[in-house]
Amino acid sequence: MLITICIWTGAAAGAMAQSGTAHRLNDFGLLEYTFPEGETLTVRLPGVELPRDGTPGHALAMQFMDRELDGVSVGLVIGDTERVDRFGNLIADIDLGGSTLSEALVRAGYAMAYSWPDTRVEAASFLPMEGEARDAERGLWGAGIFAIRSPEPNGLALYLETVQIIEGRVISIGDTRDRLYLNFGFDYRTDFTVSIEQSDVARFAEAGINLRELEGRIIRVRGWIQAINGPSISIDHPERIEVLTP
Repeated sequence: MLITICIWTGAAAGAMAQSGTAHRLNDFGLLEYTFPEGETLTVRLPGVELPRDGTPGHALAMQFMDRELDGVSVGLVIGDTERVDRFGNLIADIDLGGSTLSEALVRAGYAMAYSWPDTRVEAASFLPMEGEARDAERGLWGAGIFAIRSPEPNGLALYLETVQIIEGRVISIGDTRDRLYLNFGFDYRTDFTVSIEQSDVARFAEAGINLRELEGRIIRVRGWIQAINGPSISIDHPERIEVLTP
């Protein structure tokens, strides 16, 4: 099977992927891409977070994907290197002709920009598109399903075990042997906290973010909320943080 490798540019323009068809495979947003010869690949979109199955907005996001893919010939955008996730799914985007499926989802407000260590470049390129969708209240932003949340812990308790975007002022920095903590309140045992393993701190510095200098600054962080001494998000790469004040 021949796959044309396409250099990722943050847009579908210039992509020279082999033509095929794609359809949604399941309620987790996985896609099946079919080549003209009939061979298939299972594809996971890069750099986006879709509403999870069973959560508000999920059905609307899945319907949007189905409409975008229905009856059209598409291309496969792999990037400069071929990536496969731990489940064996190819990490790739779908070229719709003029945009990719991930871009269309973010611009329409049905997906957030969201990075994993292997999709950092794509997620960073989607942040401005997400901001435009949020400002225009498109899709799930207008419905209040996507939102930038306050770090107030009682409010965040409603969103445990979900991916959220939190914005607030860092009150203090906790520095232990194993982890660095960004505390958004005065009581780390109950207030919202962002934690980073010490082994990952240098990765943020390489991107120009000195975590130990964030005290007093307003930041925006995105990730999976867990209950660990109050609501907490653990991050390991800089694309999960936006520093909003100097």
